[in-house]
Amino acid sequence: MRKLRTLGLVLIAIVVVAPLWCVKYPPLLDYPNHLASSYVLAHLHDPSLPFREWYGAKWGLYPYLAMEVSLRVLQSFIGIELAGRIYLTLAVLALPLATWFFLRQANPGQDAVALWALVATHNIFFLLSYSNFFVSLSFCFLSLGLWLKWLARPRWILWFATLISVVALYFSHLVTFAFTGVAVTVYWFAMNVWRGSRGTATTARPTIRSLLLTWAMFVPGALFYLLSARVIEKQSAGFIFLSFDDKLDNLHGLMHGYSDRLDYITLALFAAWFVLTWIANREFRWNPRWLAVAVVLFAIYWLMPWAYGDGSDLDVRVLPIFFGVTLAVIAPGRRAKLLAPIVLALFLLRVGNVVENYRAAQPELKGLAGSFQVTENNARVLPIIQADPDSDALHHPFAHFWAYGVIRKHWFSPYLFELRGLNPLRITHDSYTLDGFWDLEYKETPDWSAVQQDYDYVWSYNCPQYDAGLSSIGSVVYSDGKLRMYQMKR
Repeated sequence: MRKLRTLGLVLIAIVVVAPLWCVKYPPLLDYPNHLASSYVLAHLHDPSLPFREWYGAKWGLYPYLAMEVSLRVLQSFIGIELAGRIYLTLAVLALPLATWFFLRQANPGQDAVALWALVATHNIFFLLSYSNFFVSLSFCFLSLGLWLKWLARPRWILWFATLISVVALYFSHLVTFAFTGVAVTVYWFAMNVWRGSRGTATTARPTIRSLLLTWAMFVPGALFYLLSARVIEKQSAGFIFLSFDDKLDNLHGLMHGYSDRLDYITLALFAAWFVLTWIANREFRWNPRWLAVAVVLFAIYWLMPWAYGDGSDLDVRVLPIFFGVTLAVIAPGRRAKLLAPIVLALFLLRVGNVVENYRAAQPELKGLAGSFQVTENNARVLPIIQADPDSDALHHPFAHFWAYGVIRKHWFSPYLFELRGLNPLRITHDSYTLDGFWDLEYKETPDWSAVQQDYDYVWSYNCPQYDAGLSSIGSVVYSDGKLRMYQMKR
C-alpha cells in the first residue's frame, strides 16, 4: 500500500511539472524578463560582458529578492535558462505541498481535501509568471502550518522555524506577507470565541503572550521594509478602485486559466463538491476559526484597491490565499476520499489544457527566437510591442520574449524589471523609450531620430502603424509573423 501511494505521488508530481518540461519556451508572460534581469545581476562585473556600462545594482532588504537570490545561486552551477526552469519546477511543486502541510495542521486527518491544491496550482499568477508572488504563496501556507504547530505545542524551535519561514515570506512578496499577518491575527482572536473546536490543532485558550510572540515573527520583515523598501512612499500614481461589477468579474481569478469554459466548470464543480461533502454527512464539521479568517480575507478583496502606483492586481492576490484557507473551513471526513477521483480528473484536465496551450504557442515563439541570430553581440535593442485590443494577458508570451536576447546576445534593453524599493537592478544607461511599452498599447508619435541615435536595432511586434517611421531610419533584417527586426541606418 505504501509503495502504491508513493508511486501515485510521484506520478502526480510528474504531471504537475509536465508543462514546464514539455516545451522549449514556457509561454509565461514575465518569465523571460525575470531570467534576463537575474542574468545581468549575476554577470554585472564580468569584464567580458558589457552589462556594467548599462546597468547597476543597489542591494537592500527588499521584498522581491527570493527569485534573484535563488537564481544567482543556481547560476554558479548551471546556465540561467536551466536555472529558471528548475526554479519554476521547485515553485510549482512547493505550492501543493505547502497547502497540504497547512491543512494537516488546520484540520488533521482531512488529507483528501488537499487535492484541491493541485487544481489551483497552475493559477493565473503562475501562468503570468508573477514568480515572486507565486513563490510567496508556498511560504504563506508553510508559515501558517508551522505557526499552528507552534500554537498546539509551543517550543522555541518551532517558533524560530516559523520566524524563518515568515522572513522568507517577506523576501518573496510584501503583499502576501501582510495577508499572512492578517490571517494569523484573525485566527488568534477567533480562538477566543471558538475554543476547543473538534478536530482543530489547538484547543486551549490563547494567551496574550502567544499573540505578542506571533506578531514578533513579523517584526523583522516590517523593519526590513522600513529600512530598505518604503515602497508606498515612492509611487507617482495613487490608488485605483474597481467597480462592483469589475470586482465580481475578477472573482474569476480564483481559477483563471486558458479556457473560460474550463474555469467556470472548475468553480461549479468546487461548489458542487462543497455541497456533496456536507449533505447527509454525519462526519462533516465546520472549522469556525478558519471560517472567520476566510470571511475577513474575502472582505479584504472587496475593500482593497486594484492598483497603487506601479503595482496592479493587488486585490486579486488575496484570492489564492482565500481559496487555500477555504479548504480549511470544512472537515468532510471519508466523504472527501470518495469524491477524490473527481478532483483528480479535474486536475488532469486543467494540466492537459495548459500543455495544449504551451505547445500551441511554440511555433510563434521559435519564430521570434530567430531574431537573436541576426544581431551582433552587445547590441542596443528597443522593443516596441503591441497587443491586440481586449486580449487576455495570458496570450501575450511575446511581450517579454525579446529578453532572451539579453541572455544569448548580451543586448541592452531599457525595459528590464527595475522596481526601486523592491528589487536590486538599476538601469544606468540613459536612452529614449516609449511610454506605451508596459501597457502594450501605443498612442504616441515616436521621436525617430532619438530611436536611431540610441539603438542599433528595433524589435517591433504587431506595430504596423510604425512601419513607415521605422523604415525611414532602418531596414528590416528579420521578419516572422508579426515581428519586424529593424537595423538602424548609420
